[in-house]
Amino acid sequence: MGVKSRVAVIGAGAGGIAMGIQLADGGYDFTIFDRADGFGGTWRHNTFPGAACDVPSHLYSYSFAPNPRWSKTYANQPEILAYLEKVAADHGLVAHLRPGTAISTLRWSDDRRTWTLAAEDGSEHEFDAVVSAVGMLDVPHIPDITGAQRFRGRQFHSARWDHSKSTAGERVASLGTGASAIQYVPAIARETAHLTVFQRTPIWISPRFDFPFTPDQHELFERNPAEAQKLRDEAFDSYESSSFDVDAAQTRDATDLARSYLMRKVADPELRAKLTPDYPVGCKRPLMSREWYPTFALPNVSLETTAIAELTELGVRTADGVEHRVDTVIYGTGFKAADYLASIDVYGTGGRHLRDDWNDGAEAYLGTLVAGYPNFFMLYGPNTNGVNSILYIHEAQTSFIRHILDETGSQGARTVEVTPAAQRRYNDEIQRAMQGKVWLACTNYFRHPSGKVVTQLPYSGRTFYERTRTMVAEDFTVR
Repeated sequence: MGVKSRVAVIGAGAGGIAMGIQLADGGYDFTIFDRADGFGGTWRHNTFPGAACDVPSHLYSYSFAPNPRWSKTYANQPEILAYLEKVAADHGLVAHLRPGTAISTLRWSDDRRTWTLAAEDGSEHEFDAVVSAVGMLDVPHIPDITGAQRFRGRQFHSARWDHSKSTAGERVASLGTGASAIQYVPAIARETAHLTVFQRTPIWISPRFDFPFTPDQHELFERNPAEAQKLRDEAFDSYESSSFDVDAAQTRDATDLARSYLMRKVADPELRAKLTPDYPVGCKRPLMSREWYPTFALPNVSLETTAIAELTELGVRTADGVEHRVDTVIYGTGFKAADYLASIDVYGTGGRHLRDDWNDGAEAYLGTLVAGYPNFFMLYGPNTNGVNSILYIHEAQTSFIRHILDETGSQGARTVEVTPAAQRRYNDEIQRAMQGKVWLACTNYFRHPSGKVVTQLPYSGRTFYERTRTMVAEDFTVR
């Protein structure tokens, strides 16, 4: 006799939406929990000026929900949020959303064989199965800087932008030079009284070729979806043909291109030296911008590479003793990306704690299941990042989870979990495949403090998709 699990999905971003659509299609009873007041996830939280995607719009969308009217090559945050909200509404997910509910603890009961979700508001919710769709860029990283409590001005993380007051006319300190900073720094620079960018490590930048789609193209894409599909396929093939080997010709060519772009765009040799990385392109997240370098030529913008010693009441003091007086400090310091599920405590069989199990770095089977945690699944889990549009990976994982739920349910099973042996075998294979990859050539957010690369997938997106098409019976314990 078939069994239909009651499923909790934690997170209403792109992954949670994809999972909800699969569950609705399968006739499951499910609830999507999110701390925010609606769908969108990272595209709801990251509202900083200039926020945009670095994957082409036609690929950064669901294969089953193409958008013929993307405004340009790389869509901005408001447009992506509107797209995600529309897809959720079109598939009837609004009725399944429980907004304003931040889940803080998941606890498995060996006796009841159910999961209890504890929310920050004190409520508890019981489900047969849980899908974590909180994503990798969920918890902002704010460095522990001496004196941060002393500073009398404004301070906020880029992912929690303070829109209550403009930075125009202010003296601003921006800490960090990652994917968010290269977008918001050029967007706010001209309007500030002065902007100091504090850089710990320089980054490679490639030119961003971002073109608007014309009304004629929009009409063509609507009339003939195959024309839009061509753009998607071109972008997909470009990602799939990428090599992440440190000694690959592509890595050398990309580094040479980025170096020549820096040479062309920054005339001052001293500034250029400060902006030149000492690692190959790809070791840190590849970034694209045509505004980043020109920003440093503005008279009211300065680059500071001396280490920060502390925050004072009036600003930022660097290790050389100089106090940089500012009104606002912006943390463009990224996320706790390698610290998976940092916002949730997960307890599995026998009370085991996922944080303890992941002490040396997160790992999972196909980035989706963890031994000792029955009926628990993850989207954007360990080693699923970096090789293609994450929406493509979401589709692979959500159909895989749906397949597992369908298969075990049809057998009348109550629980399913991956075997420790299968998880060990897969992760040994993953880490062997990491050898020689560019991600090991520098310090980055892809790596756990242990040194293990926990975020990146050392295979192509298509390889991952194909490996998640079947449920290998001997890799699972079904009860």
